[in-house]
Amino acid sequence: MVNRDKKRKLDFTVFQKNTNFRGSLSFKKPLRILGKFEGDITGEETLEIGHGAHVEAHIETTHLIVYGSLIGNVSAIERVELKKGAKLIGNIRTPNLEVDDGVIFEGQCEMEQKKLEVPEPAEKAS
Repeated sequence: MVNRDKKRKLDFTVFQKNTNFRGSLSFKKPLRILGKFEGDITGEETLEIGHGAHVEAHIETTHLIVYGSLIGNVSAIERVELKKGAKLIGNIRTPNLEVDDGVIFEGQCEMEQKKLEVPEPAEKAS
């Protein structure tokens, strides 16, 4: 049985190659950056830093995919993927990390599994 959630096609908002942004950015739908960005990024969906993109930012998101260059610290609730040719200088905090061959990563990584609440045992009736 195929997990449709993992195979779904995402409709990205795209910042094209020749775009330059500076400041604080927040998003609720998948976002792809192909240009340059400097500042803070907070998102509730997938953030993709495309081939040739250059980002200098503190990032907090659900899922991060990096093909380009990223300088800054990253916190991702679900996962971080560093694809072939990516460069990341900064620290990563995520429960799942995927690093392809040919990636440059300089920093520290903290991997925490999501904390599961364990139900208290029921008291025995006397």
